[in-house]
Amino acid sequence: MKLLCILITLAFVNVSPIMTSHYANSVYITNKYIKEAFDKDPAGLQTAISSIINGYKSILTCNLMLAIPETANIFNIETHSDPFIVNLPEKIAIDDQLAVQEAIYQATKITVPKLSENENFENDSLNTFGEQRRLITGKVTKNALIAAIDKGRPRRFTNLNEICRLMGALRSIKFPDQHIRNINVDESANFCILTSQNDSHIYQRDVVDVWAVIPMGGGTYFEDIMYHIQNWFL
Repeated sequence: MKLLCILITLAFVNVSPIMTSHYANSVYITNKYIKEAFDKDPAGLQTAISSIINGYKSILTCNLMLAIPETANIFNIETHSDPFIVNLPEKIAIDDQLAVQEAIYQATKITVPKLSENENFENDSLNTFGEQRRLITGKVTKNALIAAIDKGRPRRFTNLNEICRLMGALRSIKFPDQHIRNINVDESANFCILTSQNDSHIYQRDVVDVWAVIPMGGGTYFEDIMYHIQNWFL
């Protein structure tokens, strides 16, 4: 009996986070919905994406929703607070896609599209779906960041947290292989640190601008964020 209990425990611990066509289909539907909203109601889509990024979800979850949905099969407990994600990865990953759809519906009231009878997708489509998603979410998140900076200027950037979360999401979309894993905002010191897998990126505000603090030849230099991102997602 004890041996059986041990084997059952090991079976639960070692479940592999494998995605099926159900997840690939949910990513495809969400992409289709994002494209339709972008064409019909771009302002509403921007509202939806901003609400996701500035909501209660971690930057890692936002990444899966907006930047790198194709990596859901390699993420585990660190992505969500739910300890059962190791055993139920696909359900939670699909829930993330449904959350994107719900945010878009709330902002645009456009009906969520459905799969046609001849549409069914497997995991080998996910990399393509990820690239397609970033082309649109990158443009929309960039516009949301610019709007947040414009909104913050008259008030000395009291919305630094909003700006930093948008910048973190935008960096993950622009550089998916170096996606942001943590955002630390220090309002009192007027800066935030965005940490990726390889290094950290510092953003500092003053009265009229938010600056990217960029390492250069052993030192650093400051670059206005608006200039820093001007050629991203044209």
